[in-house]
Amino acid sequence: MTVGLAVFDYIPVLLFALTGILLMRDLYNKLSKGAFALMAAGVIMVLAAGVYKATWKLVYTLGVADLYLLNNAFLPIQAAGFLLLGIGLVAGSFFPQGKGKVYAAAPLAAVPQERGAMVFIVFMVLGYLGFCGSMTRVAARMKKRGAVVLYVLSFALLMGMGYLGSREFGNDGGMNWIEEGVNTAAQLCLLAATLSLHKAGLSQKESL
Repeated sequence: MTVGLAVFDYIPVLLFALTGILLMRDLYNKLSKGAFALMAAGVIMVLAAGVYKATWKLVYTLGVADLYLLNNAFLPIQAAGFLLLGIGLVAGSFFPQGKGKVYAAAPLAAVPQERGAMVFIVFMVLGYLGFCGSMTRVAARMKKRGAVVLYVLSFALLMGMGYLGSREFGNDGGMNWIEEGVNTAAQLCLLAATLSLHKAGLSQKESL
C-alpha cells in the first residue's frame, strides 16, 4: 500500500457523495418520511465508512499512526449503511410519499464473531442490490435505457471489487490498484446513471 493508493481511495468516496447528494435532493419530495430517513442515514453511514477507511490508509502509509479502529469500523458501518439505503429505496419505490409507512426492523441477535464478517457482507450485497435494483426500476419507468445499463454495470463491478477484496494479495500493489480502479468505475457508473435521471426530471413527482 502506497500513499498514492491511499489518496486515490478518496475518489470513489467523493463520487458516492455526489450520487448521494443528488438522490437525496431529487427524492426528498417523493419518498415517505420513513423511507427518506432510511436512505439518508444509509448514505451518511456509507460515506463515513469510506472516509474512515481512506483516512486509515493515508495515515498508516505516511507512518503517522495505525488508527486500526477506523479500519475495523469500515465493514460494519458500510454494510449497515448500504442495507439502510437499499431498504429506504425499495420501500420508497413501493410506498411513495403519502401512500404508506415504513417501519424499521427489530435489532438482530448477536452472532458469533467468526460469522460476523459474512453477515456484514450479506448485508452489503443485499443493500446494494436493493439500491441498484430500485434505481434500475425508476430508470426503466423513465425510459432511460442507458441509466438501466449503468446501474446494472455498477452492481456487477462492485461485486467484482468485493471478490477482489476477499482475496489475499499481500503487498501486490498492482492488484490493489486494480481493486480500487474497479471500485472507482462502479461509482462512476452510479453517478453517471443518477445524473442522467436527474437531467431527465427525477425530481418531478411523477418519476416514481
